[in-house]
Amino acid sequence: MPINILVVDDSASMRKVLRKSIQMCNIGSITFFEAENGQEALNVLKGEWIDLVFTDINMPVMDGFELVNKLHENDLTKNTPIIVVTSDVSAENAETAKRNNIKHIIYKPFRPEGIRDLLIDLLGLEIMEDDDDSESEGLDF
Repeated sequence: MPINILVVDDSASMRKVLRKSIQMCNIGSITFFEAENGQEALNVLKGEWIDLVFTDINMPVMDGFELVNKLHENDLTKNTPIIVVTSDVSAENAETAKRNNIKHIIYKPFRPEGIRDLLIDLLGLEIMEDDDDSESEGLDF
């Protein structure tokens, strides 16, 4: 059964990098959904079951903190694992994340291994072995 992952970021290139990084983790079949901001993410969640959300913080329309709060308020999404991916390492941002019960933050730039370790931990997954001995696909932009 595929894992449904929602990637929320106002940058199309960052969404692509996250998708590629997740695919490199070799964790099985994944269906990706994307949104450019928190409001679009809520619209996706109205029609799709999502197993995990990756979200940026600084986005137009609805930022990541507001999205996280909305997810925590809804009975259907309150237990959905959320990983915040941000370049803002300020103490104020860290405090806001803590107040909003955000437990998992990855700072940009990130390494695919960090994504893999969180996916394994949050979803109880195991790394799948490659079927052949070919080299892994690198990130292409």
